[in-house]
Amino acid sequence: MYRVFVIACSLWMGMALPAYAQQEQTPDADSEASLFAPTWNTFQLLGRVSSISGDAARWQRYDDLRNGLLFTDARLQRGTDQWNLTAGADNVGWRNQRYFGSYERIGLLNISGTWDQIPEFYSATTRTPYTSAGGGVLVLDNAARQVGNYSAFVPLATPFNLQERRDIGDLHISLTPTPAIDVTGGFTTTKHDGTLPWGASFGLNNTTEVAMPYASRTNDVDMGLSWTNQRAMLRAGYSGSWFNNQNDTLVWDNPLVASGSTTSTAPSQGRTALWPSNSMQTVSTTGYAKFAHQTQVTGSFSFGWMNNNQPLLPFTINSALPQLTLPRDTTDASAQTVATTLGVVSRPQKSWRLSARFRQYDYNNKTPETLIPQFISYDTSLSTSVTGGPELRSYSRDTFDADATWTGLAPLAFTVGYTNNHNGYDYRTFTSTNENVVRVSADAVGAAWVTFRAHYEHGNRVGSGLDEASLVEIGEQSQMRQYDLANRVRDRVVGQIDLTPTEQLTLSVSGGTGSDHFNDSYFGLTGSDFSNVSFSADYLLPKDVGVGASYNYERYAGTQRSRSATTAADAANAARDWTADSRNIINYVSLYVRPPRIGRTETRISYDYSRARNNILYTVGSALPTPSPLPETFNTLQDLRFDARYRMTGHWTATLSYVYEPYRVFDFSFDPSVIDSIAQPGAMLLGYTQQPYTAHTGMFGASYHW
Repeated sequence: MYRVFVIACSLWMGMALPAYAQQEQTPDADSEASLFAPTWNTFQLLGRVSSISGDAARWQRYDDLRNGLLFTDARLQRGTDQWNLTAGADNVGWRNQRYFGSYERIGLLNISGTWDQIPEFYSATTRTPYTSAGGGVLVLDNAARQVGNYSAFVPLATPFNLQERRDIGDLHISLTPTPAIDVTGGFTTTKHDGTLPWGASFGLNNTTEVAMPYASRTNDVDMGLSWTNQRAMLRAGYSGSWFNNQNDTLVWDNPLVASGSTTSTAPSQGRTALWPSNSMQTVSTTGYAKFAHQTQVTGSFSFGWMNNNQPLLPFTINSALPQLTLPRDTTDASAQTVATTLGVVSRPQKSWRLSARFRQYDYNNKTPETLIPQFISYDTSLSTSVTGGPELRSYSRDTFDADATWTGLAPLAFTVGYTNNHNGYDYRTFTSTNENVVRVSADAVGAAWVTFRAHYEHGNRVGSGLDEASLVEIGEQSQMRQYDLANRVRDRVVGQIDLTPTEQLTLSVSGGTGSDHFNDSYFGLTGSDFSNVSFSADYLLPKDVGVGASYNYERYAGTQRSRSATTAADAANAARDWTADSRNIINYVSLYVRPPRIGRTETRISYDYSRARNNILYTVGSALPTPSPLPETFNTLQDLRFDARYRMTGHWTATLSYVYEPYRVFDFSFDPSVIDSIAQPGAMLLGYTQQPYTAHTGMFGASYHW
């Protein structure tokens, strides 16, 4: 313990290590190793200076890039042939800080842990007149509510940063008391808090956005015991997850109705349930056994149970409406899962490899049947349920896979495969679906200068037990189909070729195309397709010197059909049909240059460019007015980076980096020209928009290596 303490103090205080801890030679200032190569026993001290014009929140959506002093990339490794110790720290003291460490007693014990903070920054320009009263309650100034107009709240809206953060800590332990036995255990805790953009509505003509306060914690535990020898393995395990939402209810004031002025159609407050606290636990066993002819059989079984028994929320907070009796005091919701797998892999002859696997998963909803003949909509009106209460959905999935691979023409390998997916459902439009998939592929690996892979698959899914009456019951068209169940024909082909004409040069081409056809779906998603192609070239020399470029093109498209209807006659009029064709196109370019070292200086340059475009084309029937076309939405992101490092001494390396990042975006739903005020016709918003930005970031400092 004293030795560990001395080593730790010596490292973090910059002192020389004692002789017994110096297990690596002092780095040579003229070392052949790249100054950018990851290494242990180092840290960086950097100064960061940034300039941002535009949307600062989107620029650092999952990061923390503010100006200041940065202590990062700290790495420590110590050990002998009997033990190994590692530790690290990144961005110490910042919103995205991360710490990790491990200790291994070779062949006996392994302990590892991490602590990671992940921020999410939505907006730095949001404003709201709501203030928090604690406990998930948001209130407004009552005098402004008496005006009965959204504009009264504009001068009361306070600017704030809309952001949240996750703190994730985990600890894992592995013990090997004997060569045949392993014991494992782990614990992960996730704290999630902040404010989220949330829609809080009193109907289509009174929409309100609020900054929802959120605070939750999830604790996950897993443990296992396994036994292994040269021919078999058996493992038993347990896992549990507990989610606790500290604010499971949101209450907010109605901006158009003052306190005490509640009527049956105009409540002064709204209330909604958020994610309930719940738990899930699973016990499982897994094993395999090896037999003759290079045959291995594997299998697993798991049983899980889920519970949610939170207090039920009253139907309405509106005292002017009937206060319906709750069916019971708590949710009393539970479910059970059973999952099994059985697989076999065999090589009966040198040129043949055969495999087959069967998987079954059952989700059984054990929640008691609940009669709810009436409910309250938007805290404004009493409604009659067409189903009489919630439908307790359950499902089962059975999957069978089989593949045969022949390598008689080495280095070529040919594979033929078949998959059957059979799913059963409770309370869905189909009682079951069955899909047959056939696939063929060819591979060449190990050839002198070329490798390739080509793969084609064709699938046909058909549903049975269609209940069109259930669609009509909930106000849908009987010809509407839900895309995850609907009859579907799928075709997909992908391929890749890698060429290595010389040891230094690698060329790669890959691409694919595919389509889904829902021939029996008149309404809903009727078809979708995709295509992509990419090219890359890399020329690499020793000492991490090289140059490379890549280009990627992706296209996604889909067609949906619906019908605009307000009366029974409209519902049967095909002239009121309309379709929406969406097209998404993405172009991505990446370049990098790693020049040779000049003296003691190394540089790196990289450039990334991506542009995504989306178009939606509406086509309407003759009974509908021609709609105004929607403008194209797009976003373009560029990232230019320059890094330089100079070895000053055997221990110190000067570092300099610069990042130029321009971002351009347009979305007609979130553009500042549309959301130019928090007060909009029929809505009070947060002012959350999508805006472009241009950022410059420079970092300078030094890294120390011992």
